[in-house]
Formats: sequence, C-alpha cells, structure tokens
Amino acid sequence: MKIYILPIDSKLQPDSQKFEYPAGNSDYGVEQDFLRYISTKSLATDSPTEAGWHYLPVFWTRWHLNHNYGKEGLKELQAEVSKSLIDPQRTFTICQYDDGPVIDLGPVTVFLASRKTKAGLDIPLLRNPLKTPFFKPRKQYLASFVGRLDTHPIRKQMAMALEGRDDIMISDGDKGQKFFVNETLRSYTALCPRGYGGSSFRFYEAMQLGIAPLLIGDIDTRPFKKYIAWDSVSFYIKNAEKLPALLDGLDKKRLKYMGSMAKKTYMNHLQYGKWGDYVIKELETTS
Repeated sequence: MKIYILPIDSKLQPDSQKFEYPAGNSDYGVEQDFLRYISTKSLATDSPTEAGWHYLPVFWTRWHLNHNYGKEGLKELQAEVSKSLIDPQRTFTICQYDDGPVIDLGPVTVFLASRKTKAGLDIPLLRNPLKTPFFKPRKQYLASFVGRLDTHPIRKQMAMALEGRDDIMISDGDKGQKFFVNETLRSYTALCPRGYGGSSFRFYEAMQLGIAPLLIGDIDTRPFKKYIAWDSVSFYIKNAEKLPALLDGLDKKRLKYMGSMAKKTYMNHLQYGKWGDYVIKELETTS
C-alpha cells in the first residue's frame, strides 16, 4: 500500500515545543517518528489518486503546547488543515496530545497515543530509551509505582487500595529517572495507572526494562490488539479496588517470564521506528 503525504504549511510542523514532556525526554515523539518511518520505508507516493491512504502530518502536540495547551490558534489550525485535506474519508493522522487534535477533522482516522474517550485507534505512548544500570538491583517488591498521584483520581484510588502493604512500593512525585528505573527494576510488575490521558508512559518504560506492566484505567489503551497478545506480557484492570486480589494471585516466576517477553515485544514491535508497521496493518484492514 502506498501513502500520499498531504502537503501542509511548515508552521503546522513546529521545530520544537515550549517544554519537555515527560521530564528528561528529548523533543521527539510518535508524531515525528511516524513521519520518519514513512520516509524510510519507501511507502510514500506523489500521486494522491493512486494512494490507498492520505497522511496528514501535523505535529499536533508541538502546536497545542505552543498555543497555550490548545486554547489559542485553533481557527488558524482549522483553516490550514481544512484546505490541506483532499479526501477526509481516506485520510489519517498521528496524535500524541492527550486531548487529541482538538479541531474538527470530520471522518479523518485518528491514531491516538493516549486517548481519553472511546474514539480513535490506539498507538504506543513513547519517550526516549531509558538508561539502565549495568548491574540490576535484586527484586524487592511485588509491584511498584513511581510518579505523581494527582494527575487522575484512579491513581489515588490505587494508592488507597494498596495502602499498608510491605510488598508494594508507591512513591508520589518526580524523583528523577535513575530512581524510577531502579525501583521499577526491583519490582516484578509495574503499576501503570492512566493519567490525564488514557495511557501511561511508564507502561512502555516498564516493557523496555523487562518488567510486566499493569495498566489501570477506564479504557484499555493497549494498542494493536489484533496483532499483539497483550495478556501474555501485561495486565489490564479497570477498577483499582480489585488490585489486591489481582496482585495476590500472581506468580513471581511467571511475572519474570512475562517481563522478559514484554521487553522482546517492545524491542521488536513498539519502539521508535517499529510500531508504524502496525499502523499500516490497521489501515490495510480498514481500507
């Protein structure tokens, strides 16, 4: 299948955004990565009529962060996008921004890295590869969470449900990448509650570290379910109050194996430059 990259004004692909997110990440994400992927895979065509799909390559996250979190510049953005579209029914776009593109795209197919509603197709929420220690720390916890608890109510529900357990480590606040990596490696599974968006960076960070991730949220945002056997490398639970029962039923030997398979899944299918293969598969099945 060939893809036509819609010509857009260069201002819709800002060179940078006002701040790094998450902390310590470079100014690069899935929106930029997919555009690079298309170029390296020789999937692009110069003919919009011969293409199976049109790709709208707007850098949504950079645009919205540079325009007061999407509260400004929407009329300009809408006008520029509307005049760029040729056939919205056969058009798709890639968006990492939690609130989505924010403007009206009509029937355009939207791939979202952290969707908040039932609309949109899931893709991974990625960041720079983590630095890992040469010598891994010994396992100490059944499960752990390192991050802010105030970004979504389900995170505080998680903390309350697991309060007082010696085999669970929950640390509230940003204590740096080294602390996060070490505490996650000390665990058999990583607690990955959704945040403002429906997904979690730590879900994919845990996979990279070889730790089985446990997604907690009202939406199962694990991507490409037709192609990836998620239940063999991760867990999903909707209700945080049921976490104790789920965790108590886990076998540590099985968790170590799941963690090793989660890392292979991440490296082979989900890291930068890899996950685009599954976007193409999704488009082929919906064309």
